[in-house]
Amino acid sequence: MKRAAVVLLVVMLFAYGLVYFHRVMTGIMKEEIEGFAEYYKVDPEYLLAFFPSAYFYAYALSQLFMGSLVDTYGVKRVGALMMGLMGLSTALMMLPSPAALMLGRTLVGVSAAVVFVGTQRVASLYFASSSQAIITSLLLMTGNISGLLATYPLRVFLSYYGLAGLFTILAALALTIMVLVYLLAWDVGTRKKGLGLREVWGKLVHLSREKHAWATALGAVASYGTGTAFQAAWGQDLMSRVFGYDKFTVSILLMYLALSFVLSAPLVGVLSDRVMGRRKPVLIASNAVSTLSWALIIASVPTHSSPLLLAGLVLLGVSMGLHIVAPPMAKEPYGIDYSATATSFFNLVLFTGIAVLQSTEPFVGPLANSALSLTVSLLGLVLVVAWTRETLRS
Repeated sequence: MKRAAVVLLVVMLFAYGLVYFHRVMTGIMKEEIEGFAEYYKVDPEYLLAFFPSAYFYAYALSQLFMGSLVDTYGVKRVGALMMGLMGLSTALMMLPSPAALMLGRTLVGVSAAVVFVGTQRVASLYFASSSQAIITSLLLMTGNISGLLATYPLRVFLSYYGLAGLFTILAALALTIMVLVYLLAWDVGTRKKGLGLREVWGKLVHLSREKHAWATALGAVASYGTGTAFQAAWGQDLMSRVFGYDKFTVSILLMYLALSFVLSAPLVGVLSDRVMGRRKPVLIASNAVSTLSWALIIASVPTHSSPLLLAGLVLLGVSMGLHIVAPPMAKEPYGIDYSATATSFFNLVLFTGIAVLQSTEPFVGPLANSALSLTVSLLGLVLVVAWTRETLRS
């Protein structure tokens, strides 16, 4: 059983890598998105905001049902179904139609929601509590290795093969993972225990009244959320319009952000699970570092200081790495049977926050969006200190 669980976990890691690539690939697609806007005769500023954020709004809203479905019917059925939908939705974006482009991006967001909650359920069912942050760190490290590929390497790939080549590869990968999940996963959910969708849904309603659940999720918005919104959408606008960097330089700077996340996440997982045996101090540190990073990014603007900007981006990646204790904190107090549901509530708050932070930039500009991110980081820090509780020993 243990070996089979490890194999399934590896497949879920690859699935999350694919999901994360979809999530952040738009961060260096300014040229392609502006080309779409010109072709479809729409305002490029709005398409730059709403094409990337369509994924995040869909991802957030699907959390209302995805965790409950996974807990009730299991990773095997729900996971395979959603990965199949992702493959078809990616192919849909290749059709020469603005409706197909937006619908495909939206459905990718819906289907992608299954991977993180499904992996958290697999982790809770088959691995010890002292491994939960490590597994989450591996998950997010894999995602950000994929995120690294979605920076300069993707920029080079698009120059040669274009979006059609990219979408073909992504669709094929999703359909391959669909088959592997169906063949390897054996979790069929809580229905075998007599717990139906109504009981699982009731747990989601209960979570909405928990201060700890809200503070943990908002703490993640403050670090991971602000960083991902920057990475996947409006950061390219700040660096190109304010600093005058070309598209290749922007992709390299975003690669530094992703790299600092990749390097810090596994260290944080081991530190929380095996060295400190605690979660809350790490999440507090995540929000504190995020606050400092946004202060540096804002300070870099009036002087056009590249060293300050780079320091802010590196620290932003570190704060995202530190946040990896938040998903275990979100599910640990509520039991194994409801692990996907608790993760869904966490993701509902987190990805709604990301979508909003992406969508505001066309209306307020990149500097005001940086100030908004700083404010969110400070608010998250206060809520984490005041409302969250230690969960590893609870």
